[in-house]
Amino acid sequence: MKNIFQKFQLLGWPLYSLVAGGLTTLAFAPFDLSWLVFITLAVPFYLWNKLPAKQAGISAWLYGLGLQCTGVSWIYYSLHVHGSAPMVFAALLIFLLCCYLSLYTGLAVYLVNRFLPGKAALRLMLFYPASWLVFEWLQGYVMTGFAWMQLGYTQIDLPLSGFSPVFGNHAVGGLIGVCAGAFVLLIRYYRNQKYKQVGLTVILPVLALWLAGSLLKTVSWTQEYGEPIKVSVIQGNIPQKDKWKLHMKKPTMDLYRDLSLAQKDTDLIIWPETAVPDYWYRVVPYIKQLRAEMERRDTDLLLGIFVKNENKRLLNSVLNINGEAYNKRHLVPLGEFIPLRFLIEFFNKFVKIPMSDIASGEEDQELITAAGVPVGISICFEEAFARDVIKDLPEAKLLINVSNDAWFEDSIEPHQHHAIARMRALEAGRYMIRST
Repeated sequence: MKNIFQKFQLLGWPLYSLVAGGLTTLAFAPFDLSWLVFITLAVPFYLWNKLPAKQAGISAWLYGLGLQCTGVSWIYYSLHVHGSAPMVFAALLIFLLCCYLSLYTGLAVYLVNRFLPGKAALRLMLFYPASWLVFEWLQGYVMTGFAWMQLGYTQIDLPLSGFSPVFGNHAVGGLIGVCAGAFVLLIRYYRNQKYKQVGLTVILPVLALWLAGSLLKTVSWTQEYGEPIKVSVIQGNIPQKDKWKLHMKKPTMDLYRDLSLAQKDTDLIIWPETAVPDYWYRVVPYIKQLRAEMERRDTDLLLGIFVKNENKRLLNSVLNINGEAYNKRHLVPLGEFIPLRFLIEFFNKFVKIPMSDIASGEEDQELITAAGVPVGISICFEEAFARDVIKDLPEAKLLINVSNDAWFEDSIEPHQHHAIARMRALEAGRYMIRST
């Protein structure tokens, strides 16, 4: 093993860390090479256990940088293609965001190596996974959070996802770390006299985890509620580049109305995020016309639209045609609000994203009742945060997410977003309906 590590050093641990992080993206949707994450995490685990604290922290930061740069590069479309930001400025902004997000990975490993010296088995199978779990959780909270490339999402179709309804997605990420650490220990003690002893000690707990996960996937954690309902999801297929053009307003609204009226014998119709390309107070006659038609059919209609609050600030909302509303609580940094207000003027010089400085809705909002069912609604980015979705439980019996993934064109973002939605549905034990 000493010779192997010397070869690693010769080629450069920074390069291995960066490449391992980049390859980890292949474990996520749409590539779905779920098993790959155990290898791409085992490689840096091996390095981190050998390196001093400072170098291990840098290595972990580089791993995170590779993961984030390949995993969230789709932000480029919203900034450059649709936000008109200069190419260099958009790329720089994304790189800085990735550098920031990678700090959590770096700190997770640095602190373990700095303050938790001990046997390799403890580091690899306990300290690294536990620290990873904690800092992945922090990444979803600090500065409103950006909880996207979390390792647990890679396991949605594998046995470890069975732990999600019980412990959540972060715990699944920690268990991935346990498995990766076990893999490193097996390699480390290969051809060692203690190999069989270590092998059994390591393999049995991992097998137990996978078996337990498989069994948990067979458990039905919730009970059916009410009678089945019929739902229609409407997609106008309006190109993002045309959506906010003035001459497209009426054709877009007419299209959504006509598609909705064509739905027969349905209990609930759902439009995507900001499907109505205008403010509510400007389209009141249109809304009243729809309401009258839906009432005649005894159908609920949820539509995405911008409204204004009492302070004349915009809100990204979902309205039930009967008058109920949900206002988005968790806004997208740089897309819907600027984290540091004094940066708005500077930011707006380079990026022209429509409605990029809006207000957030109240934390505690009444659930909308649609088709007789209390529903928990999330708008776009919000469903990446388990805490935002779970907040509506257990009262919410159905989850609905509306989004506008057209911002990201034909990138990997819509596929990642769908996988995240699946994880939220699994955690909550609820059906999830998506309209995007």
